[in-house]
Parts: sequence; structure tokens; C-alpha cells
Amino acid sequence: MDPLSKLTWILAPMDGITDCYYRNAWVEVLGKYSRMRKAVSPFVTLVRGTAVKSSHLSDLLPQNNRMEVEPQILGNEADFFPPMAAALSDLGYTSVNWNLGCPVKRVAHKRRGSGMLPYPDLIDAFLEKAFSTTSIGISVKIRLGYRSREEIYAVMEVLNRYPLRYVALHPRVGVQLYGGQVDWAAEQEVISLSRHTVVHSGNIHSVQAAKEFTQKFPDIERIMLGRGVIADPFLPCRLSGNEFEEGQEKKLFANFVAALLRSYSLSDYPESTVLQRQKMFWSRFSGRSVPQGGFDAVKCTQSLAQYRQVCRTLFDRTDF
Repeated sequence: MDPLSKLTWILAPMDGITDCYYRNAWVEVLGKYSRMRKAVSPFVTLVRGTAVKSSHLSDLLPQNNRMEVEPQILGNEADFFPPMAAALSDLGYTSVNWNLGCPVKRVAHKRRGSGMLPYPDLIDAFLEKAFSTTSIGISVKIRLGYRSREEIYAVMEVLNRYPLRYVALHPRVGVQLYGGQVDWAAEQEVISLSRHTVVHSGNIHSVQAAKEFTQKFPDIERIMLGRGVIADPFLPCRLSGNEFEEGQEKKLFANFVAALLRSYSLSDYPESTVLQRQKMFWSRFSGRSVPQGGFDAVKCTQSLAQYRQVCRTLFDRTDF
């Protein structure tokens, strides 16, 4: 039996990347070839006040999403959570993920994301307020700590006191950002300490890496895929047992690039932002389906018209 067949794949939240426009393009072209049916959205920030504007939640509006989504929130203000929970409930959401993992300095220095992990008392106060004032389900996404893995012990004591839906773990500390070695031993310890289901996040970039992970952690059944999917949009398909002949893969990749452009062109973003997003994706793409010299050609474009012409040339097709 394929050890990967029991696993559920989830698109991880990546701020400024895995928004609804990306999610919709991916599921349109590649969703039918994969068991990755769900995503956790990039975070929405908690806001002051008794109501949350719909414009603040545009990425989560049901009509904007073709993929099942769990919203993620960012913030440390316990009093701001109930209005957000109410707004998300009004949109039909029954659960929310709290971001305690973002390592970016501008976030962490405000005691948000992984910057909150050294303060278990603040985490406790937030969860106490959230569970006592709302009925929406709550999960958390964490790291091993911000500066030290020793921070995780007090955090786990707090998390174990609440009926969380799951704990998603990226096995690095915040100051590592996305570099350096992951700490598999610490992940195993967190699993043993947690009274909740643990979902893994991070460093699954290939089928081989996934198989090696399942050997280390045979009881993990849900894995979030992030940077690996952005580099190789076919990764969730391969992990689901679907491989493609080179010609078919190149055609599907061209379809995906076209879908990305079409999806972002339907957004309210200005043309400059739409173009910047396309360049950002190209800077991360890798693999045999990516045309040779593609990024060098794309990065020089100054308008969407130029970008469309470059894509027509790279893929030898006119539907851009």
C-alpha cells in the first residue's frame, strides 16, 4: 500500500501568495488530479470595533472561492476576536485558524504570529476570551518557539487546556524564518505532548520527502503544503499518485499560467500588481514543465500586454 494514500493534503497559508485568485486557478487546472481539496487562507488581521467590514474579508467571501477554505486570523487582541468570529460565522464558516507561526520580523516584533510564543500567558488570555464568548471552532498554527524551542513547553501546556480542533506545527523556531534545519526530534516531542491532533507543515517538496516524513511520523494524517506547491504546482498531484507525461505536463503548466493571469485579471488589483504577482510566481517556478529562460523573459516585461506576448512566445499558443 502506498504510504501516502492515507494522507490528506492542505494548501498552507502564505501571505500575498495563496489568496483566492491563486487557489481558484490551481483548483481549476489541477484540482481534479489531486486529493488536496482544502486550504487555510492567508491571515486576515483582527481589527478594532464591533463589526468587520466585508471588504476586509474579500479573500474569504464564498463567491470568491472555488476551494474549501478555513480562514486564518492574525492578532493578539482578545477583545477583537468575537466580532471577527461573528463576521466569519455570518459567511458560513464554522472554524478559524489562529496564526502563531508567522516568523516575519515586522509581525513577530508586535507579539503577533510566532512573536507571541514567548508569552504563553497572553495566548491563554486570548483563548479563554475566544472560547468563552464564541462558538466557532478554533485551531492554531505554531512553530517550536520564536527564539528557542524551550518556549514550546509552556505553550503546549496552555493549548492542552482548550478544545482546539487541531495544532498545525512548522518544526522551526521563528528566528530561523524558512532556513536552517528543521527539528524532527522536537516535532516528535510536540506530538507526544499534545492532546490534540497535530497537522504537519513545512519541508515537503517532493514525493521522496513525503515518504521519508511518513516513515518518521506514521501517525500524522494531514500535511500542509506551502512553498513546495508554489515551486511545483504538480506536487499535490504527484503526492496523490498522479504523474504526467512530459508533453501533458507542459500543456497543463501553460493552462495553469493562463489561469493565474485570468484569475488575477478579474480582481480589483491594478495592472501593476497583477503583473508583479505573475513575476513573483515565475521567480518561484521550477521543474521540467517551466520553459527554459522563462523567468528571465518575464521579469523584463513592463506591462501586461508585454507579459501576454512573452507567454505566447514561451508556450507557442495564442490564448494569453
